[in-house]
Amino acid sequence: MKTLLLSLSILVSSFALAQNNDVEESLNIDIPMMDATVSSVGYSVRGIYQIKDNTCDPAKFQSLRYPGGSDTYIKELKEKLQQNVNWNSYVVNGLFFVKLDITKDGMLSKLEAGPKVDKSEPFLNDLKEVAKKVNKTWTPAKCNGTPIDSKAILKIDFSSMTYDNAFN
Repeated sequence: MKTLLLSLSILVSSFALAQNNDVEESLNIDIPMMDATVSSVGYSVRGIYQIKDNTCDPAKFQSLRYPGGSDTYIKELKEKLQQNVNWNSYVVNGLFFVKLDITKDGMLSKLEAGPKVDKSEPFLNDLKEVAKKVNKTWTPAKCNGTPIDSKAILKIDFSSMTYDNAFN
């Protein structure tokens, strides 16, 4: 009986000691948080396309050209994207465009970027600035041998990957 009573009292006291909050409170340490997320953005330039001009007969129309061709434009655009955009500040996914208005003198006159989605304005502004920095004089489109104002669209597919680097 004494052993039973002793065993029972030891069992009850061990449960009572297990409820001690001092151990739990000592583990509740305020650790300053640091943003260790890393964002990586991949992109694929689908190409630059002439927007159809309905005022000119297709048989008499010559498309606008970039000096060195569209491959040269895309290469220069990729270089400018790497140099001028802080990719750690964006998480971008999907197909985006930049519309280019080229005058009959071959100069870039207007840029528009899209699509406009929630909180996309800073990224779209960076995208337009990059397209502006690539700008050189284009060979304008021609209708019946005469230079005309024209439009082109640049399509870029973006894909962001974000991961937490806090425990590496």
